[in-house]
Amino acid sequence: MPLLSDVQAFADLGVITGASGRNWLSYGNDVKLPAGFTQAQQALLSDPQTSGGLLVSCNPASVDAVLEIFKKHQFMNASVIGHITAQAAHLLTISN
Repeated sequence: MPLLSDVQAFADLGVITGASGRNWLSYGNDVKLPAGFTQAQQALLSDPQTSGGLLVSCNPASVDAVLEIFKKHQFMNASVIGHITAQAAHLLTISN
């Protein structure tokens, strides 16, 4: 997952929001994290400041065009973070 500069360093120091833990408690059982995923990474993943307006889904054939539109409008950090598959044991699987 792309992060702003220094965010990971602050999270590693324990600078995280309280709501991150509460968010994780509400849906964490439905998320499968990769091996080695740290508590700080989990906190950033469920940080409420990262929700809303940041996730765009599109047909895989449209990815390049969508990213080009973002670049055109100066959203230079837009990137692909995953793909949707048929539901498995978990509602969401995070991969490296």
